Amino acid sequence: MLQIKCYVYWRFKVFHDRVINKPKDLESYVQYVYSSLLNLRDEGVMVSSNVILVGKSGANHEVDVYYQFEKSGVVHKVAFECKFKSRRVQKSDVIDFHGKLQDIGNIQGIFVSKTGYQQGAKAYAKHYGIQLLTLDDLPTLNILVAKRIESVALPDESYIGEPFWCLMEFSNDGLTGSYYSRLDGIVFKKHLIPLFISKHDACGYLEALSDKNNFVVRGLPQHSLKFLFETANLSKSKVSFALMLHGVGPDGLWSGIPYSLEELQSRFLLEQA
Repeated sequence: MLQIKCYVYWRFKVFHDRVINKPKDLESYVQYVYSSLLNLRDEGVMVSSNVILVGKSGANHEVDVYYQFEKSGVVHKVAFECKFKSRRVQKSDVIDFHGKLQDIGNIQGIFVSKTGYQQGAKAYAKHYGIQLLTLDDLPTLNILVAKRIESVALPDESYIGEPFWCLMEFSNDGLTGSYYSRLDGIVFKKHLIPLFISKHDACGYLEALSDKNNFVVRGLPQHSLKFLFETANLSKSKVSFALMLHGVGPDGLWSGIPYSLEELQSRFLLEQA
């Protein structure tokens, strides 16, 4: 079985206090963090800074960082207040932010502070459902990169094949990062990875495996498919692919059409860059 995994190595650790030296740095970093987290699957969510929102009173409110997205017909709006001060955030600061949220309406508030919060600020924020964060709560750059790689290399059960479905090894800890493959050829053995257009076919193929409990069916959206092809191209193992287009035959066997990596990339990747 071929293992296609990705490892990230960092020669240095990026500390928050090295990249955040002034108020605008904090706003920019919050914008970057949430833009990265919200677009792990290329969802296209826009995260903006210094946004002016008009309240129900007609007053304009400047929001340090803001994003919104629609899911299941419901619009979700989130506003961030960033405080880069040597003192801890006071209750009055949170009250002011809450007043802004109330006037805007139907919006979630998140407060980000460099130095933490006084007890009164914590109690007030908890009562009104305002989330309080410090710099230590924001993921560092290496964590963001790792999350991005995990999202494309380890597709979860919600991913839809664009257009392919595959089998991936599964353990108690989740996906291992290994794709199911079988050895193909007698002399020049290659690891053959089957790709399915139909999720139904992929499930049928899995059900026929003797070690079926070790694998699960996963869809490969475009960004995951591109990652698979790029990693296979860099792999030292001999890798080939077969498109399982016809399902199981009358003889109970599965037939596949062999495809080179170059053919798959040119035919099935929407973006070649």
